[in-house]
Amino acid sequence: MTSVLFVKRYDGPERCAAAAAHHAWLTGLGSGVRIPHLRGRDARHLTFERLAGVTPGVVDLPRVAATLGRLHAAAYRRELHAARLDRSHTTSAGLVIPDFATPRRRALHRAAAVTGVDPAAIDAVVDRPHLPAAFYKDPNVRNYLVDGENIAVVDFDDLTLAPFGYDLAGLLVTTSMMYGRIDEHIIARCLDAYRTEIAPNHCHADDLLRYAELHHLLTLRYLGRNGYRQPWPTVRPWPDPFAPDRSDPSKEPL
Repeated sequence: MTSVLFVKRYDGPERCAAAAAHHAWLTGLGSGVRIPHLRGRDARHLTFERLAGVTPGVVDLPRVAATLGRLHAAAYRRELHAARLDRSHTTSAGLVIPDFATPRRRALHRAAAVTGVDPAAIDAVVDRPHLPAAFYKDPNVRNYLVDGENIAVVDFDDLTLAPFGYDLAGLLVTTSMMYGRIDEHIIARCLDAYRTEIAPNHCHADDLLRYAELHHLLTLRYLGRNGYRQPWPTVRPWPDPFAPDRSDPSKEPL
């Protein structure tokens, strides 16, 4: 008999408390997105209601993208319109959300050294504090559940500021690494669905391509684990925007 509860264990009380705070903040956004109720907790465990559903397939991605867009739009309306990507942001509930660049730069530069990517190209993407702020929450496709017409969001371990479109790129990269190259029509539908939800904010196609490369660099060490079977360069559905001969990725057809 399947339990009606799901218990997640954390390595330490700090990680457990952070995940609980992230869950509370996301739940309080009033986005209308299905998020499991937190039923109990102790120093190292969070007990959630167990939601029905299965991991989304490629055909479900446009609906997942729309769900992600609803969350980002709600966060921007409620809190993040006042945030800057280059500074941590303290919410009205006292939650401190780290900035975009600081948690990532060192790991990105290490991966760039391995892959031959110019670190200056990475910094040019990361260091744009003028962009409107959304947030990052692990966008792996396994952190969503499809139950009929409903899409639920699970996993609340990590949260940082991020530009609009960053998590959409992560969703596309992780899904491609698990299932293979995604048809360009599905990608276009994902982008359209996400853009519809976040309007009047925007997700530019050239930004999506570059954000995908950041996710590629940050997931390199997981290749061969966690369901990541296919290297991103073998399933990337567009030319590498960081390649030396690529000067204008905005011309790519998305």
